Amino acid sequence: MGSRLPSQVSASTPSARKNGARCRANLERCSLLRRDLPPAVMAIVNLTPDSFSGDGLLSAGEGDGKARLLRAAERALRAGADWLDVGAQSTRPGAVPLSREEERARLLPSLEDLLRVFPEALVSVDTSKADLALEAVRLGAHMINDVSGEERPALWRELGEQEGAEDEERGWVVLMHHASSRLHRGSLREGGHSWQPQEEAASDLPVVLARLSALAQACVEAGVRREKIVLDPGLGFGKTLEQNLTLLRSWSTIDALGFPTMLGASRKSFLGKLLARGDEVCAPSERLEGSLAAAAAAMTGGVRILRVHDVAETVRFVRAFYPISCEDRTGCLTGCP
Repeated sequence: MGSRLPSQVSASTPSARKNGARCRANLERCSLLRRDLPPAVMAIVNLTPDSFSGDGLLSAGEGDGKARLLRAAERALRAGADWLDVGAQSTRPGAVPLSREEERARLLPSLEDLLRVFPEALVSVDTSKADLALEAVRLGAHMINDVSGEERPALWRELGEQEGAEDEERGWVVLMHHASSRLHRGSLREGGHSWQPQEEAASDLPVVLARLSALAQACVEAGVRREKIVLDPGLGFGKTLEQNLTLLRSWSTIDALGFPTMLGASRKSFLGKLLARGDEVCAPSERLEGSLAAAAAAMTGGVRILRVHDVAETVRFVRAFYPISCEDRTGCLTGCP
C-alpha cells in the first residue's frame, strides 16, 4: 500500500481487495472450536489518552485521531491480525470511568470508520456498557468484548438474533471473569476511581471456573450459540501474581468448560513483575517476552484467541510455536497462517 494513508484507501483498490480475501480466509479460521488451526490473533486498538501500555491513539503522534486509528488498523491487518479489538475506555488501575456520552463519542465514529475503510475486517468492540454494546452491534460490530463480568440478557438476545446463515461472522461475545460483579466496587466506595476490584479471594481458580461456566450457560439460554461464546479468565483484573500464574498453568481446565477461550495477558503488570530487574519493574513496552511466554502457556492449554499489542511479533511466534506444540502433528504445518 506504500505510503498512502488508510483514509485514502477504498474497498475497490487492489490492496483493499487483497485484505478482503485475507479476512474472508480468517473467518474460516475463526471457527474457534477447531483444534486443527492455530489461535487467532486479535489486535488491541486503544482509543484512549491514558492506556497503561502507552499506545493510546488519542495521545500518540501528530495528525488527527482518525488518521492514527486507520494507520494503526492497517498496520495490524498487514501484520496478520485476524481481529481488531477497538475500545475507548481505559481499564488500567486508577483509570477514570467515562460517561456513556464520552465513551460513545470516542467509540462509535471510530467503529464506523473501521467498518467502512476495512469492510472485510473482523471488528470487536471492547466496552462494559450494555447499551453502548447494543449500538455497536447494530452498526455492524462482529464481536462484543465485555470486561464487566455481568449478565447481559438483552445484549445476548440481540447477538443471538444475528446468527442467521447470512450473518455467520456476527454475533460473537467475550465473557470475562471479573473479581467483582460490579466494576467500581471497592475503592470507588472510598472516593477513588479504579477498574480493579479489591476482592482478590474471588479470583481463585475454582471460583473463576464456576463464574465463567455460569455466565456462559446464561448466555446460551439467551440464544447465543456455544461456538460464538468466548471465555476470558480476566488475567490482571483483581488477581494476584500467583492467581494469574495459576490460571495460565491451568488453561486446559478453562478450555475444558467447552467454549473457545481468549488470552488477554499482553504487556500486563504481572508480566512486568516476572521480568523485573531487582526492584525495577519492566515498563509495558518491554514486556514482549513475557507476553509471548503467556501466549505459549495458553496455547498449550488450547486457547483460541490471543489479544495482543505486539501483532507482528505474536503472529511470527504463533507460526513457529503452533507446529511445535500441536498434538496433531500431521495437520499443524498446513494449518499455520
